[in-house]
Amino acid sequence: MENKPKFVGIITAAILLSTFMSAVEGTVISTGMPTIIGSLHGIKLMSWVFSIYMLMTAVATPIYGKLADLIGRKPAMLSGLIIFLFGSMMSGISDSMGALIFWRAIQGIGAGGIMPVAFTILADLYPIEKRASVMGLNSTAWGVASMVGPLVGGYLVQNLSWHWVFFINVPVGLIAIGILVFFYKDRFERRKATIDHPGVLWMTMFIVGLLLGLQMISESQWLLMIVFFIMSGIGLWLFIKRERKAEEPLIDLAMFKSVDFTAANAIAGLVAGFIIAYNVYLPTWMQALGGMKPSVAGFVVTPSSVVWMFGAMIAGRVMAKHGAQYLFKFSLFIGTLYAIMLAVMPGDAPFVLFLATGVIFGLTMGSTMTGTTVMAQQTVAPSQVGMATSFNNLARAMVQTMMTTVYGVVLNVSMAIALRGHSNLKFNELNELIDPNTAKNLPASHIAPLRDIMTFGLHNIFWVGALLMIAAIATNMWATRQLKK
Repeated sequence: MENKPKFVGIITAAILLSTFMSAVEGTVISTGMPTIIGSLHGIKLMSWVFSIYMLMTAVATPIYGKLADLIGRKPAMLSGLIIFLFGSMMSGISDSMGALIFWRAIQGIGAGGIMPVAFTILADLYPIEKRASVMGLNSTAWGVASMVGPLVGGYLVQNLSWHWVFFINVPVGLIAIGILVFFYKDRFERRKATIDHPGVLWMTMFIVGLLLGLQMISESQWLLMIVFFIMSGIGLWLFIKRERKAEEPLIDLAMFKSVDFTAANAIAGLVAGFIIAYNVYLPTWMQALGGMKPSVAGFVVTPSSVVWMFGAMIAGRVMAKHGAQYLFKFSLFIGTLYAIMLAVMPGDAPFVLFLATGVIFGLTMGSTMTGTTVMAQQTVAPSQVGMATSFNNLARAMVQTMMTTVYGVVLNVSMAIALRGHSNLKFNELNELIDPNTAKNLPASHIAPLRDIMTFGLHNIFWVGALLMIAAIATNMWATRQLKK
């Protein structure tokens, strides 16, 4: 069945709306979390409100990718949206932190189906020469969400209640569901829906163990860390063993025989690891070293979000003429130079400089990340596009989750080392430095050395980001050599 050309635009709008809804969720909740904690009295469990959502999203992503190939894009997308909306509604009426965490897990399961299936639907709707641009537009929804989320969250909490942080998803999601139900038609033949249940179990064991192990590092629970990492390793071994003989594997390991597919996902993960450093720690830089309010500091990443789509358009044109490796040769090199620039930039560099150079970052990362998605989709059969797309999303999410923990360790260790040379300073003062409201209470003589220490820590984070980019360049060089053989 074909989608009529006049309906393609409205279907695309529904996909963008769905992506925006799932993307804005994190920033809206972050704004409302202090109020939620005050209402439900659960500060000790606060981190789990975010962790359980990311954990279940990661687990659900490859499952939905497989479902999109088996039962169809439309039912897979609709089920993800419905589960997400149900989780949102129930989160909004939660009367305890335990209940909120449970329903956030349900919400995360739904979110795990939205992004990979959205990209898969776009791959069905658009030819290769237009696909990169549209996918870049879809990715831009995340940048818009980072700007709109705090404003929406603040308004809802101040004028209505924290419950509306979750309820606001319902009307938006219902509009997207309505459009997909009435206008979207799947364009491929469904196969017998055989789900690899043992594969799902072992993959869940691998992902849950890995992410919980990383969580234990940040909490200094070393024994639990070892236990979870062992569990993760066993899960990975059993998963690979199962997928090699499964009739309908959750992730077909044969896809990795393709140099293009392997390189695309490796580059996607490595670059995503640098992107999370940029998105998380550049606003921190603006607050701690520039003394800006959080609402203003967050706009430092706005230029990169705005031009992301144009980077995706560049990717589509370059890949059509010269191929993905040619695109990555330039985009990864420029991205590496940008990471190094951040690693050596003075702490008191002007705000406008970050805004201007953010355009370069957005163009290069937009072209790279969109290029990896298109490249991964091109290398597999049409019946495996959903699986390939979901794995590409999973690779990004897993590396970003891991690097969030790594960056936290790098920052804390760097600042602890730098503090040894300042006996009059305390580590807690660095926490106060980040918040402009508490920074003004610090002794004037402490501000400059504290900012030097923070600069040292932030520089080290971006040096790690630069190493990830160098590894991505090496991966692309390997792929280029392999393809020439």
